[in-house]
Amino acid sequence: MTVKERILDTLKREEDFLCALATVDAKGCPNVRFTKGVIADDLVILCPTFVSTQKVQDIAARPDISLTCGDTDSRQPGSYFQISGRATISQESLDREAAWTSRLEKWFGGTEDPNYAVVRIVPTRILALPIGGGPAGEIWTSDQ
Repeated sequence: MTVKERILDTLKREEDFLCALATVDAKGCPNVRFTKGVIADDLVILCPTFVSTQKVQDIAARPDISLTCGDTDSRQPGSYFQISGRATISQESLDREAAWTSRLEKWFGGTEDPNYAVVRIVPTRILALPIGGGPAGEIWTSDQ
């Protein structure tokens, strides 16, 4: 299985996956927060958010991000991923619909809710690491 196949296999197991998204604010301070994401076959990651969040402001000023996600049960063999990439904030219908899950009904009135936006992450580098040690990590880059 290639690194890309393992990433897709791991992150598509559930409707959405938990990840830690890191941005840098205008003062140069890092901010990390949990969010949910969905992944497309081209490895683009979509994370739903409110338009008024700090992460939206951070990304507008500095689009370089870091994301950590993957298997969340450390008792099971699997992988986790450290992702570097560039993010944009999207309110495009295609991104809103692709990122939408039933869990969002608690916060938004649907895909057309004006408070609903999507953090659209295009990875440039993904380091796939085994949980609990084992062989060295593998790297996927956007030029592959």
